[in-house]
Amino acid sequence: MKKNWEKGIFNFHLKKEKRICKRKGCSNSFEIKPSDPKVYCCHSCAAKVSNKNRGSRSKETKLKISKSLKGRENPYKGIEKIPKEEIICVNCGKSFLEKRWMNRKYCSVDCAMKTIGGNPTSPKAARGKAGIRNDIDKSTYFYSRWEANIARLCDFLKIKWIHQPKVFDLGFQNYTPDFYLPEYDFYVEVKNFLNDYSKRRDREFRKKYPDLDLLLILKEDYLKLEEKYASLISNWEYKNS
Repeated sequence: MKKNWEKGIFNFHLKKEKRICKRKGCSNSFEIKPSDPKVYCCHSCAAKVSNKNRGSRSKETKLKISKSLKGRENPYKGIEKIPKEEIICVNCGKSFLEKRWMNRKYCSVDCAMKTIGGNPTSPKAARGKAGIRNDIDKSTYFYSRWEANIARLCDFLKIKWIHQPKVFDLGFQNYTPDFYLPEYDFYVEVKNFLNDYSKRRDREFRKKYPDLDLLLILKEDYLKLEEKYASLISNWEYKNS
C-alpha cells in the first residue's frame, strides 16, 4: 500500500479531470474531481438550464419567492428590550439616558477624563499587570510588570526606593512619578514609549519643577537592564509571565 502511494497509484484525492460545460452555447472548460457530479462550469449556467427545463412560473409563484427571499421582519424592531434610565453626569451635572447595566457615571469621555485623568494613575490608562508582589512588599501596589522589576532591581543593588511618593500638580493633570530614590535625590519614571500626552507631561514637569531630577527609563533602557540583571534576580517578570 505504501509503495503504491509513493508511485502515485492512489492519487484520487489529488487527481482532477477536465470537463466541458454541458450548457449549449457555453464551451468553458473546468477542472473537477472525478467523483464530483458537476457538469456546468458555474451557477449561472446551471440556473439557465434548470430554469429553462422548469418552464415559466406564474406571477403568484414569483411573488411568493420574492417575499420569502426578503426574510422575516425582526419582531423586536423599534422595541427597546431594556429601558434606559436618566443618569446625572458626576462632572457637569448634565442628564443623559443609558441602560442601568452600563454603569456609566459620565456623559462623555471629556467629562470622564476631567475627573479620572486628574488621578495619580488613571484606570483608563493602566493596562499593565497590576497587583501586589509579595516577594517585594506586601503593601505596595504596582501598576505593571516593569515597575515591579525596577523595584526588584533596586533591592538587588541595595538602593532604597519609595513607590509613587508625591503627587505634582501640572495644571492640566496631576502627575506621580513611579519611584523616588532618596539616596540619590531623584525621581524615576518607567515608560514603554512616550506618546504626545506623555511628552507634554514630561516637558511640563521639568519646566515647572526645574530643581527636581527625573530619570526616564524607556523601553530600550529597560531591555538593557533586563538582559544584564534578569537572570540574577529571582521572580523577575517577563512579558508572558
